Amino acid sequence: MFFGFDLKEILLFPVKDEQARKYFLVGCLVALAGFFIPILPYLALFGYAVQIARQTLRGEAPRMIPWEDWGGMLKDGLKLFGIRMIYSIPILIIAIPLMLAGIAMPLIVENLDSSNIDAFLTIFTIVMFGGMCVLIPLSIPLALLIPVAEMHYIEKNDFAASFRIKEWWQILRSNLSGFIAAFGIYYATSFILTFVIQIIAATLILACLMFILIPALTVYISLIIYVTVAIAYRSGQEKLAAPTNVESAA
Repeated sequence: MFFGFDLKEILLFPVKDEQARKYFLVGCLVALAGFFIPILPYLALFGYAVQIARQTLRGEAPRMIPWEDWGGMLKDGLKLFGIRMIYSIPILIIAIPLMLAGIAMPLIVENLDSSNIDAFLTIFTIVMFGGMCVLIPLSIPLALLIPVAEMHYIEKNDFAASFRIKEWWQILRSNLSGFIAAFGIYYATSFILTFVIQIIAATLILACLMFILIPALTVYISLIIYVTVAIAYRSGQEKLAAPTNVESAA
């Protein structure tokens, strides 16, 4: 156990038996379809992860389930997408102008007098660097908070619940170490698997497997993050309710 997480169960459940591997392969095909069909496959994939997270929130061990309720998965995936987009508005306000400036920069330089190029590049560099200095510190906490807000939606089955910050903030605070451990498991797993895939990509013989390895990584990491956050969320709820239970018993 690691901070209340059964790592063996969490890391192996997507492929622990033949049936699980069959459903995992379906997920890989869905993620692969994302290379050709915009958005929809990923909505289905994240909607599937929502169904797995709900198992955990009910206190069940995570297990792969059939890909059957496509309408429900797309609906859940769309709501998760909406939650992420709304919470990401501060990032988008900064990132979109920086991106547009980067695209426009060569065109602007091409039409400037040689005497003004150095001054423009200096100003451009300062603006881009300043933007990144704001963007990166803003992105890190949002990357940690958004999954908790998503889990509150999943648990309540209410889109608006993800924006009732006071409610899920209390759960986050009650089990902060558990949430940190959940993100640690996710990022460590992502780093290791990404490193392995990079090694495989450098091997000419195995590089032909990349078309399936990248979708497999997408599916696997999506499942891991939602299961670990769901475990931390459930533990947070239990810790938050514990004083009330003690008072009731008294």
